[in-house]
Amino acid sequence: MKNKTKIIIYAIFIIFLFVLCYFIFWQKENIFFKYMSEKNQALQFPVVENKKIEDSTNPFKIEINYPFVSGLDDFNQRAKSLIDNELEEFKKISLENDAAVKEIDPESYAEYPREYAFVIGYESGMIDENTISIVFNIYSFTGGAHGASYYIPLNYDIKNKREIKLADVFKEQADYVQKISDYCIPNLKQQIAERTEGEYSGWVEDGAGSREENFLVFMIKENSIVFYFPQYQVAAYAIGDFKVEMPQ
Repeated sequence: MKNKTKIIIYAIFIIFLFVLCYFIFWQKENIFFKYMSEKNQALQFPVVENKKIEDSTNPFKIEINYPFVSGLDDFNQRAKSLIDNELEEFKKISLENDAAVKEIDPESYAEYPREYAFVIGYESGMIDENTISIVFNIYSFTGGAHGASYYIPLNYDIKNKREIKLADVFKEQADYVQKISDYCIPNLKQQIAERTEGEYSGWVEDGAGSREENFLVFMIKENSIVFYFPQYQVAAYAIGDFKVEMPQ
């Protein structure tokens, strides 16, 4: 009888230890998963939202898309300031041209009212806890034979709250501009040859020559950097603009 009682007590004790260990382990697991969840949340990459501005008030046709990242006020201010400056300049030039046309040829102006277009979009490159890389593509028609397209980069260092320069990407490489030029020139020549069936060469040696100002428009990607060459930089307007992706 005593042995049976001892066995029961021992069994109860074993069950108690098992239950106790289970709850201790379960609690630790919860704490661990909570910690990892909070850590991952802290390291979560920025989420880029799209903001829009539209204005069809005569004589304008304006459509703008620009990035916004919740919590990154400095980045948002830079992006919006860039947009506002370009828009202000577009309106100023358009209204000056509109007034000139109206004064010079009022009859034609009355019969064929002018419209001035302004469109901004953007492409996204690397977006992580350290970097947001954006390139704005802009089309502006302020009068004349045709509009103009160009690019503006916004490569942003999140931790240091500053824009990333080309020299920052190619740290400790004194001859980085020459290396970029040497990579881009043959690539651009090939692109131009393909578009024109070899009948036109452009002015690649100048527009992609070894000068830093030729490569200021760039987008950072995980394993490469993309350089943008707008109309007129390396070839005639009709040939278009170009991109060259260079491995890092």
